[in-house]
Amino acid sequence: MPDPTSLSATTLARRIREGRHSAVEVLEAHLARIERRNPALNAVVTLDADHARARARAADAALEGGTVWGPLHGVPFTVKDQYATAGLRTTYGLPQYPRFVPDADATLVDRLRQAGGLLVGKTNLPFAAYDWQCRHPLFGRTNNPHDPTRTPGGSSGGAAAALAARLTPLGLGADVAGSIRVPSHFCGVAGLRPTEGRLPLDGILPPDRPRTVQHVVVGGPMARSVEDLQLAWRALDGAAPSPTPTAEDLRVAVTPELGGVPVDTDTQRVLRETVRALKAAGTTVEREPAPVDLDAALSIWADIQGAELSAGMPGPLRLQPGKALLWYGAVRSVFGFLGRRLARGAHRSMRGYLTALDRKAALTQTLDSFFDSWDLWITPVASVPAFSHRRTGAPFSLEGVSVPYALPFAVYNCATAVLGHPILTLPAGRSDEGLPIGLQVHGRPGHDAALLAAGRRLEATLPPRPTPSPASQ
Repeated sequence: MPDPTSLSATTLARRIREGRHSAVEVLEAHLARIERRNPALNAVVTLDADHARARARAADAALEGGTVWGPLHGVPFTVKDQYATAGLRTTYGLPQYPRFVPDADATLVDRLRQAGGLLVGKTNLPFAAYDWQCRHPLFGRTNNPHDPTRTPGGSSGGAAAALAARLTPLGLGADVAGSIRVPSHFCGVAGLRPTEGRLPLDGILPPDRPRTVQHVVVGGPMARSVEDLQLAWRALDGAAPSPTPTAEDLRVAVTPELGGVPVDTDTQRVLRETVRALKAAGTTVEREPAPVDLDAALSIWADIQGAELSAGMPGPLRLQPGKALLWYGAVRSVFGFLGRRLARGAHRSMRGYLTALDRKAALTQTLDSFFDSWDLWITPVASVPAFSHRRTGAPFSLEGVSVPYALPFAVYNCATAVLGHPILTLPAGRSDEGLPIGLQVHGRPGHDAALLAAGRRLEATLPPRPTPSPASQ
């Protein structure tokens, strides 16, 4: 009998329905692995073992009575600690909520439960869910299962690390600046940033705070395969999977570098190998420039984010001089050139904010036109694989050159996020040091199921993934 933690969510769901595994057996295997592996990783920060066990027993009893709860019947899952979970501690990444217990689930959490999933626990995130690393003010840092000296990425770093270490087969993350995509890339898992506005986002902030961030941010599933993302998408969105296209049916545009920001040698190699594999399978692949002005997109992202984040700050930080000290002081000192743009956004007038939203809509229309000619657009996720733990804002080396902290991520993740289209992060290879490297696969806005179906084809077409490092076993 295979170890349940080595099986995909799709396989587990099928084996539970067929009676080849019980939900209790599957849950206990994952709880045992969490007990064994999590102390070194710190990926799961709040465990809900007792409730999960009760739910697993009920799942098995329901099957014995001929009832299937849904597509995730008996399958464990974890949730980023940014989402409200009824009866289970939720900190939102904020130190002032160390023991807050919500009365109700966020809608996306509820949908996973209603689909039959077993909530096992909450995964780690950085302060306020705003960093490309994963260091919580109360729980500390999460380590990358492939190399504990490196970050799993942020802000859904705990979710990605838990998946890569086989602590869970499914995770729920959120993304405004790469928070699903960067951790998926760093940890070698798959993640979907859905079309903006496709899924509800209630429950991602404490109930005593208004959700002023209304644009760009999305919630989405994370898993170890695209097939499992399709399973989770069925639970979250209700859409049936689209037919998997043939390789010959796909037209793929590739942009190896975005916004003049180079990627490292390993990422270039993985992208070349991907292109060769797709062409060998009969896919039409052409190198194309980015379909939109990415510097403008980055400025629009910062204008919207700065304005909306500023509106949600406590009173003293919404007024001068506190506002200037926060944005032109603290934020700029951490995020450098990106912080300066955020600061400008925070100081925009209402007219400036609304103008940014208009410009955002125009960019989305431009991208729509691009997808009249192409089915998919492939780009790197970032300039580098997972980097070593460091102080947020500290520069690091890109091909021997010291670069600002935000440079390898801002254009690849912030500028693309503001376009509003769905983006699949797909594991594609490894660096010479054995670190995972993923690619972004962009699809038509509103066609999330079709993007996942195409992702299944790409996943099957790419070269076999190298054997994982011993640290990730």
